Amino acid sequence: MAVPTTPGTTLELEELAREAYYGQYGGNATTYPITGPIHLYDLINGGNSAGSGMSYPVINQTCLPNPASRSSLQLTALGQGMGGGSATYYYNAYFGVASNIFVGMQLFTNTTLTSLASADTYSQTGTSATTTFCSGGSMGTIGVGSNGLITSLECEPL
Repeated sequence: MAVPTTPGTTLELEELAREAYYGQYGGNATTYPITGPIHLYDLINGGNSAGSGMSYPVINQTCLPNPASRSSLQLTALGQGMGGGSATYYYNAYFGVASNIFVGMQLFTNTTLTSLASADTYSQTGTSATTTFCSGGSMGTIGVGSNGLITSLECEPL
């Protein structure tokens, strides 16, 4: 059983540990025992370096989306706000070229993906699918909300 996504469902750390170790969220504690303590760091990163009672497997980095990927790619020449200056922003490289970005992804101000972009509207021009999300030299507008989340993407001909 997978981790439940039903609104209002309470998630339990022991069940998350059971899911990470056995792939059985809500599994039988006798059949799928968990030895405490449980450290969230170890569930996310694998192993038991934070002191968990069990050594957890490394997260499968081949599934999408996955927070374990911390490499970045850049969106170039983004202007912030009305008439704002130009800057470079970054997104998780796991998603590939910039033309693959989508609403719900996060935008960052640094290559290590630790500093979130401010809530604002950003504009972009360019022709490269690698560093721009609109094709053919269109003007792109990216709406960013709280927590650096992209809330809208629009492309308009120049």
